[in-house]
Parts: sequence; structure tokens; C-alpha cells
Amino acid sequence: MPTTFRSLAIAWAVCLTIVLGGITILEATYDPEANQPAEVTENPVGEEVDSGPTAPPFRPIPVQASEDFLEISDQGPLPIVSSSGERSSEYYAATPIMAPDAAKIAIIVTDMGMQSRRTRRALAEMPDNTTFAFSPFGQGNSGWAEQARRDNHEVLLMVPMEPINYPQDDPGVLTLLVTNPPDQNLRWLRESLSKATGYVGVLSHKGSRFTAAIDSMRPIMRELAGRGVMYVDSQDSQYTVGPELAANAGIPFAVNSRIGFLDEEPSAAVISERLDELERMAKRTGSAVGIIRPLPVSMNAVSIWAGGLESRGAVLVPISQVAGLQSIEP
Repeated sequence: MPTTFRSLAIAWAVCLTIVLGGITILEATYDPEANQPAEVTENPVGEEVDSGPTAPPFRPIPVQASEDFLEISDQGPLPIVSSSGERSSEYYAATPIMAPDAAKIAIIVTDMGMQSRRTRRALAEMPDNTTFAFSPFGQGNSGWAEQARRDNHEVLLMVPMEPINYPQDDPGVLTLLVTNPPDQNLRWLRESLSKATGYVGVLSHKGSRFTAAIDSMRPIMRELAGRGVMYVDSQDSQYTVGPELAANAGIPFAVNSRIGFLDEEPSAAVISERLDELERMAKRTGSAVGIIRPLPVSMNAVSIWAGGLESRGAVLVPISQVAGLQSIEP
């Protein structure tokens, strides 16, 4: 009997020790929040959540011109479509700005490279996303264009075309003329295209007669399509066929929203008024394009106007982001 009692006592002691030890371990390791149910969202099961537009990852514009997009010809370096099928208009484009509800406005500064002081000022002072168009007659275009891309500005190259009052108004020795045979115009075009590298597209310069001549413009558009660049029509004439031919050729295109420059009259008050008109147009149609020269009064007016643009429901965008948004209806 004493032996049996002693055995039972030892057994109870062992059990008690195990129970107390388990409680101690449980108290040390138990997380009261670990077993709480996951937070219940208001979204019903199986219903997709619309998180809004997702901005693409930022990619700086390549500064150096890539050999993949260049043909070294007897006239100099010319843009080409890469072996992978990518176009210069895509490779040298800035990252798209995600502002789906804002009116999109592109501002182009022309005649870059013609005067180093004005070119330098434009590069230093113009707002982000301004597009710079370099003249084929400019000096040091490659270096200036690289600096523009380093600051994430898209670059265009100006192509001189015949105006109505030619030769009184002569855009230069590379001017495309309606009286030239197509081969001659294509040679002049390639001469212009070789004057810079790393541009997303070309901007027609003057050209009130040439851009209205469909037979003269068609070979030019075929050439631009094969070289992978976009076309921007300065709309020096209301009769231009450039946008329609560009669309037919599958070329990304944009069009100046008014005939002539915003700074046709170089007055701060007039330029500001025309910028306001451009903004109203963009809000009506979704997008607009304006062109200025690198005049101090013009650049200052654009900088002031652009300062509060986003608060007014519009956004300044690079020219590639307007491509295809504008109507080509007369």
C-alpha cells in the first residue's frame, strides 16, 4: 500500500510539472493577434479592383545616339528603324506623363542651334517637357541635342520646305521645292536629316506651298516612314496634306494648332493671350500644339504660363505624347 501511494504521488507530480511547463511555454510564445481573422475589405469576392492608371516606370531619354538607329551614308548619319523593328520615334521618346483627365499641350521651341546664347538659355530656362526643334543650319547640333536629351527634353529636326512667296522668303539651300524632281527633294531631305541625331521626328519649316502639294509630299512621307521618325506639321498653310499623308503612311504625327507662331508678334501680352487660347483649345479637344521661337520674351511668357498649368486642369507634355490625338479633318 505505501509503495502504491508513493507511485501515485510521483505520477501526479510528473503530470503537474508537464502541465505547468506547457502553460509557461504557451504564455511566452502566444501572439494574441496571430489568430485574428484577416481584415475584411469592402470589395466583394471576385470583383476586380480598379486602382486607376499605373504610371510606366521612368526611363530617361537616351543621351547618346544609338548605332542601332543609324545608317552611316555618304550624306552623313541618317535615322533608321532598328533590326528589332523599334523606331527612333519610340526609342528617343520621353516617358509618357500619366494625366488622363488633363488636357495635353505640347510646346515646341524652333531654330535651336542657330544662336548659341538663345539655345543655351532655352535649355536652361524652358519648363520640363518642352520640345526643342533644331535647325539643319545650326552649329553644334549634336552637342546641343545631347544636352537637351540629358535634361529629358525630346528633340525634333526642322526640314525646310518651300513657302508660297519663295524665293523672296528662302528657308535655305536645303529647301524642298515643288519644282524639284522627287530624287532631288529626297536628297535634300537626307541632307537635313543628317544634321543631327537622336531626334524623335521632324518638323516642317515654312512650307506653305510644299506641304499643300500632295505629289511632292508623298515621297517625303514614304521616306520618313521608312526611317522610323514622327512628322510634325507646322501648319504654315491651312491646305497642308502632311497630317493626312502621315496617317496613311502609318507615321506618328502631330500638328501645330494654329497657323504660324505663338510669338508672331513678339509681345508678352499677345503671347500670353495666345497661350491662353491654346489652353482653351486643348481643353475643348483634349490636346494642342504651339510653336515659339527662342526669343527671350517668348520663353519668359511660356515659363510664366506653364507655372500654374496643372492647377488649371492641363499639363505640358513632350510632342510624342500628342501624336495621333489630333483630328485631321479639315
